[in-house]
Amino acid sequence: MERTLLIIKPDAVKRALIGTIIETFEKTGLKLMAAKMLSPQADVIKNHYPGSVEWISEMGNKTLASFKQAGTDVQKVMGTTDPLKLGTFVYDRLIKYWQEGPIVVMVFEGPNAVAVARKLRGHTIPALAEPGTLHATYSYDSSTLSSSLDRVVKTFIHASGTVEEAQREIEYWFKGEQFADYTREVDSLYLSK
Repeated sequence: MERTLLIIKPDAVKRALIGTIIETFEKTGLKLMAAKMLSPQADVIKNHYPGSVEWISEMGNKTLASFKQAGTDVQKVMGTTDPLKLGTFVYDRLIKYWQEGPIVVMVFEGPNAVAVARKLRGHTIPALAEPGTLHATYSYDSSTLSSSLDRVVKTFIHASGTVEEAQREIEYWFKGEQFADYTREVDSLYLSK
């Protein structure tokens, strides 16, 4: 059994997608263990992310790859090809994006919860997400579109990328909280002999 952290970001809250998103994960068999709505300050959002130079550069490299895949000249649009500068641009706008309204922070549990949640959510860049995923179904945003509008890509659902990341994020958002243990009828389909 694994646990993963999911965050419904402000644009999904504004679009009334909370129920749809939760339903998608529950119908797959993941079990909702905790949820809360809040409006975090900038420092809270910053501390959610590693924020290291390596992490910021990795975000810049993802931006470069997204532009390349779209066949768009990142130098023309963003004025640089430096991964650290691109990552810094994304990081600063990401914090502003998370402050556009309330967010819903949730913990889901189940076998392979991290991988299942990421698969259901889809590629981080909605325009690159596989058909049927939440990102592909409810968004068409991309790095090229967002940068032309001087904003971050609106990736309306955060899903932990690894088991270790999920553990760190759950501890951060739900520090010391105990989760209720309960059994659903659907659990007996997959989790019993």
